[in-house]
Amino acid sequence: MEWLLPEFTVFLALGALILTGVLKPEEALVGFSNPGVHTVAFLFIVGAAVSKSGFLDDLVKKVLNESYNVPTVIFRLMLPVSSLSAFMNNTPIVTMLITPVQNWAISHGIKPSKLLIPLSYAAILGGTITLLGTSTNLVVQGLLLEKGLEGFHLFDFSFIGIPLTIAGIAYFVIAGHHILPERPSSMKIFEEEHRSIINRFIVKEDSTLIGKTIVEAMLRNLNQLFLIEIIRNGKTIFPDPHDEIIQGNDILVFSGNPKEFMKVSSFLGLIHDSEMGLSEDQKKNTAIIEVGISGNSSLINKKIKESHFRSKYTAVIVAIKRNGKQLTTGIGQTVIKPGDILLLLAKNEFIKSWADSDDFYLLSSSVKRRQSRRDGFIITSILAGIVICSIFQIFSIYKLTLLAASILLISRTVTVSAAIKSINWSVIILMGSAIGIGYAVESTGLAQIIAEFLIKIQASLGVIGILIFFYLITLILTEILNNLATAALMFPIGYSISSQLDLDPIMFAMITAIAASCSFLTPIGYQTNLLVYGPGGYRFTDFLKTGLPLSIICMALTILLAGFRWI
Repeated sequence: MEWLLPEFTVFLALGALILTGVLKPEEALVGFSNPGVHTVAFLFIVGAAVSKSGFLDDLVKKVLNESYNVPTVIFRLMLPVSSLSAFMNNTPIVTMLITPVQNWAISHGIKPSKLLIPLSYAAILGGTITLLGTSTNLVVQGLLLEKGLEGFHLFDFSFIGIPLTIAGIAYFVIAGHHILPERPSSMKIFEEEHRSIINRFIVKEDSTLIGKTIVEAMLRNLNQLFLIEIIRNGKTIFPDPHDEIIQGNDILVFSGNPKEFMKVSSFLGLIHDSEMGLSEDQKKNTAIIEVGISGNSSLINKKIKESHFRSKYTAVIVAIKRNGKQLTTGIGQTVIKPGDILLLLAKNEFIKSWADSDDFYLLSSSVKRRQSRRDGFIITSILAGIVICSIFQIFSIYKLTLLAASILLISRTVTVSAAIKSINWSVIILMGSAIGIGYAVESTGLAQIIAEFLIKIQASLGVIGILIFFYLITLILTEILNNLATAALMFPIGYSISSQLDLDPIMFAMITAIAASCSFLTPIGYQTNLLVYGPGGYRFTDFLKTGLPLSIICMALTILLAGFRWI
């Protein structure tokens, strides 16, 4: 129901298990000492270094350097993205590529909605190729190690992951691009409609508003209009609601629908200015900027009025895009949701000040990142070292990522503060808590009960039937819950089934990881889907229509390859 953030929900569930005595504290918190959780944290630091190098900023320019038809563009986009995602966390990859892909698509006459779902799905599919590809794989790896098993090596997933990725790219190139919707970007819509969205009213010399503050004039309580700024003597003022006093000949600039306000404006001593839109001073000193709300933003579930957005960010929200629709009225009372796109009127310095904000990510403007040959050499060497050392099994993945993060910090390629900020603590809390809940599922015997139920129907289903049933349960859970929590919950069930049927637990562990990762049916099932949800102008059903055939293809391939290898 999205009442609470996923990490908070899972953490509360873990706390309930401790308070009710189901788990002892040392049992419940075992997930936070799991090597897989720490490995993900180290990978976030490596990802921050790659982002800083500017490598991803140049990727789109080199890969999509000319105009092609949509299937060719999708192929040229998905192939390198999936390859990168095999060795990097896919969330920062998608976050950094949304803007250049969106801008490239608009400049070449292609709707961004044709490319952004393939971008997200390519990152998800690429994550199934290696152990490092996604945090889901590392959660399952940590659970295997706790069982005393050897766990996975770097390329163990490639046996299934590479065919899945090839099949996914082929699906979009051949048929999937026809299913993808064609919707204009938020910026394009705003450019076409801003003259009706932004309206100006001139304060007459005998206006009853003169001498009053914004609050006293009740200009913050309008349902249909939202006060953006005041233009005084040709200069733009971002008004403070408590201090700014209205003067004669001020121009009040509003966003929203002016129809209702026009009925009473004459009584207040205001004249609707026929010169609608942005002033010259606005165009020179401010910019319209598009930002997306991520799943872990502190703004979520707050009314815009309550978040003090204007004073905190020195920016004004002129429109909100949600579920493919643009909201321009009642903005102050709107509750911010994950996946929302905010169109901001902000000072030119906004991008520099808030480019790395945890509350949102920039969509309409790319931040120029410092490119250093030294840093580029260090990062390339580290990534190559991780791959080579993994192939020859010189160190474990945990030690390799620990060493990589240490080198980046010691060499000052990434500062300590940047490293701390780069770690997505929501993911860490979610992983640690989910592993604790998974431990409860096993220690209470629940996993055993579910496993016995599945085994009872083995006679009619067979082993392949059980694998299909297990995959489907995992897939459904990951779409409505979360991929990390699902992996932690389903792992003990798969392990119990493997023990009772005398099958290799590695097979069930791999199916668990892949089924939990292949979340294509909803925008909330996987973080990368949520990231592209708003920028692409998608509706909830777009993911279902596009993702259902791909989910069936991935399930069939996974079960077929798993059966071929282990049964």
